[in-house]
Amino acid sequence: MKKLFLLFVAVLMLVSVSAQDSLRLFKKDGTVYSFALVDVDSIKFEKRSPAPQVNSVSLNRAAIGLLQGDVFTLQATIDYEGVTSPKITWTSSNPAVASVDANGNVSALKNGSVTITTTAGDKQASCVITVVANGESVYRHGYSELNAADKDIYNYVLKQILAFESNQTTYSDIYHRVYLDFYGQGITVDQNKVMKITNLIIRDVPEAFVLVNYIYRFDYDTYQYYLRVKSTYTPEKYAAEMAQINAACDSITKQITPTTSEFEKAKIIHDGFINWADYGGVSNANSGDITGSFITQKAVCEGFSRAYLLLCQRVGLKCLYVSGSMMTSTEPETWGNHAWNLTEVDGAWYLVDITGDGGFAGMCGYSQFLLGTNTFSTSYSYESTGGENENIADVAYTALPTVSTTDYEWNRP
Repeated sequence: MKKLFLLFVAVLMLVSVSAQDSLRLFKKDGTVYSFALVDVDSIKFEKRSPAPQVNSVSLNRAAIGLLQGDVFTLQATIDYEGVTSPKITWTSSNPAVASVDANGNVSALKNGSVTITTTAGDKQASCVITVVANGESVYRHGYSELNAADKDIYNYVLKQILAFESNQTTYSDIYHRVYLDFYGQGITVDQNKVMKITNLIIRDVPEAFVLVNYIYRFDYDTYQYYLRVKSTYTPEKYAAEMAQINAACDSITKQITPTTSEFEKAKIIHDGFINWADYGGVSNANSGDITGSFITQKAVCEGFSRAYLLLCQRVGLKCLYVSGSMMTSTEPETWGNHAWNLTEVDGAWYLVDITGDGGFAGMCGYSQFLLGTNTFSTSYSYESTGGENENIADVAYTALPTVSTTDYEWNRP
């Protein structure tokens, strides 16, 4: 049996060991200290290295958009001095929107904006995540018409759009490219399918406003299709604007609870948005998308209708964006291109033209709210002034919902 003795190097102390396995220390003044001996197998001495000094931390992305259900791995690069690697921790500002594990794997859980932060020593780095709802959790009309294989293509293209990077190429092509590696994904597509699915995304997903249009390009160097993102956008700018848009949506929908009826939801977001934005900004580049509607708060019918679509998706209402023309004058009969929504309330579809009911500060009417075909068919047409129905086409919806013939019954002011 091995005994561990405590050795005190002290000139004034005398040491003795008793038969009872104890250690006794005697001082010259007669004081006695007794210690029990402990059985040990070995003694190990460790040399502890000083804590590493962290100089900086960076991530592989400062901002990225993710589709609900995605998992993306953030990679931290740490510049440090020392023998041992520094400990890294990860946190999410809102784990309900996106969570992160100890290895930097980010799971996109529901729509919203969130900041993921990594910490090493006294240094930090962050990535702003924008989560966009998928077509299984919110109603997207174009998505709902696709078969399972085409839904996979739709999701792949949307993921690539959201995760775009700043990669402007040449002076002749100053847009950021969103490459679509269908071959690498084992997907067989033709050009019409690429155009149709991208166009459906633009109609279905208001958050896809960064796309220039649905027209694809082909890179003969990489043999890949690619789409184009507006040159004025970076992932960081997109994330910042989506954070503002998400905050605006939360403000407009804050009154809605799990017990709010579908009619009340439709009316709350109708009134809330009309009080939020004004018609205008025709010359602004963003007047037709949700940045004009929610951030500059000036937009035209296209921007208004995309905003109402997004709000409906946020509160669980079925809705779609449609375009065509509207009669603007009866004497003489004059028509102008227009955009509006079809919304389902209590099992029936109705027209909602939020531009017609609002559009100007302090003005909130209901003359274009939840209308049936008997009311709106004489002044609205799904055909543009050029005579084309852009809603139903090879590269658009397959069909529109059947709209109620009568208006929604309520005490209309």
